[in-house]
Amino acid sequence: MTQADTPIGQVDRSGALVRYYKELLAFFSNSLRDRDAATDVVHESYARVLAMDAQISIPEPRALLYCIGKNIVLDASRRNKVESGALESLTSLGHDAAPSVEREVVARQELAHIVSRLVAMPRKRRDAFVLVKIYGYSHAEAASHLACTVMAIEKHVARGIMDFVSHARLQGARNHA
Repeated sequence: MTQADTPIGQVDRSGALVRYYKELLAFFSNSLRDRDAATDVVHESYARVLAMDAQISIPEPRALLYCIGKNIVLDASRRNKVESGALESLTSLGHDAAPSVEREVVARQELAHIVSRLVAMPRKRRDAFVLVKIYGYSHAEAASHLACTVMAIEKHVARGIMDFVSHARLQGARNHA
């Protein structure tokens, strides 16, 4: 085993995790086509497993490492997609299309209203709403991430939408009064 092929410190809870390192590195190197990125994913996978409570038994450490690694890759892909979309939007704006001071103030006020509405939501509703509507998670992915059922996620998201709709109606009624 070379220095580059060994996990950092080779310290693990059961002694069984080390044997999967080369296999994981080969899998993620092949799928990502970037050995450095694959090394980062594998190391992060090991770090997350090692950070788990020692009282928790891991019946299938290999499957857990693969699952965590794939989730890391998915999260990075989502983040890159959002970042490139934002960058594309920014580059499509020309100097002539820069927002006026008035538009900027209105946009900041709208953002403040959205943030205040999110803060007012119960934690589980807010978490589900943000994962699904802002980060683009599917209901199943959000349910897995929050350790609840898909039905619960659907209800939280629907209630979050209703919170925004009722808040918008209240604001509209105040503006017309």
